[in-house]
Amino acid sequence: MERKPPPSERDLLNLVRDVLRTRLPASWCLEEKASRRRFDAILRLRAPDGRCTSLFCEAKTVFNTRDVAAFLQRIGRSDDSPVLLVARYLSPRTRNALTAAKLSYVDATGNVAIRIDNPALFIQGTGLDNDPWRGPDRPTNSLRGRPAARVVRTLVDLRSPQWKVRDLAVVAGASLGSTARTLDFLSREAIIERSPVGIVTSVLWDALLERWAVDYDLPGKQRAVQLIEPRSLVRLEAAASRAGIRYAISGSLAARWCAAYAEPKLAVLYAEDLDRMREAVALRETDEGANVLLIEATDDLVFIRTWEKAGVIYAALAQVVVDLMAGPGRNPEEGTALLRWMRENEETWRSWR
Repeated sequence: MERKPPPSERDLLNLVRDVLRTRLPASWCLEEKASRRRFDAILRLRAPDGRCTSLFCEAKTVFNTRDVAAFLQRIGRSDDSPVLLVARYLSPRTRNALTAAKLSYVDATGNVAIRIDNPALFIQGTGLDNDPWRGPDRPTNSLRGRPAARVVRTLVDLRSPQWKVRDLAVVAGASLGSTARTLDFLSREAIIERSPVGIVTSVLWDALLERWAVDYDLPGKQRAVQLIEPRSLVRLEAAASRAGIRYAISGSLAARWCAAYAEPKLAVLYAEDLDRMREAVALRETDEGANVLLIEATDDLVFIRTWEKAGVIYAALAQVVVDLMAGPGRNPEEGTALLRWMRENEETWRSWR
């Protein structure tokens, strides 16, 4: 089937009109006013009681998180006049930034949030979290895959006053091209700041972890089995440490040493050899009631910058956080608690390169 071309700015403005006409109550009126020079369109809304407001609309075919600050500066809003940004696609982080700036938005995938205080109006809709028009020649739009994971882990684990792209690629163990593409995406998402020559000068490492978790698939394409430890998960730690196999423990079993949330209910165990580790821990495989996820690590990233407690090896906290945030049940809440602890204790776990 032929792929539809992405909408133009004119198409986007028509989309706003259609969204309002189809979602406004029948008692509301919508008309268009002559546009001021700094906005692409002005739509006038009239409530049933006669109160009116103007919605100032701006269309952008491409709009990223880093563009929000510049957009606010350009429109120079000095009052609470409703401003609406419409684009082909707005990422979750961009939508959050627009909401924080008290701006309404619409994108062509169906994401809608229009808030007007007087007269009171709220319209909301959910679309896509991925850009449907991103082709092979477009910049990367996610943190999926091993190269991106290596770059993320390096930026989070290690502090540096600056990162040159080539140096970061070497330390991360990723190609120069994949590192550059990941940094471009993080710059568009306003998670890193870069100098005019492309050097990374600042990293919002906590926001980076939260963004990584959005795209993270815990077992991914790795071999994984679900096991049940009927007694205590602490027994799993002892068995893994005696196995003589390279391993790292993640999930709530690791997080409890820094940010105890509740009794650990699920352990993530990475092992270099799944079959040997399964034999060593001597646990039964199950489809229901599992409390151990054993994953065969196809990449040594999970074994990098591990830490030890009471003779047991645990994954780096950045890895533990993303495993929790992408996990089931109460794991995301445990991940949030650990991330809070990491913010308050950055000097404890984050080292200088």
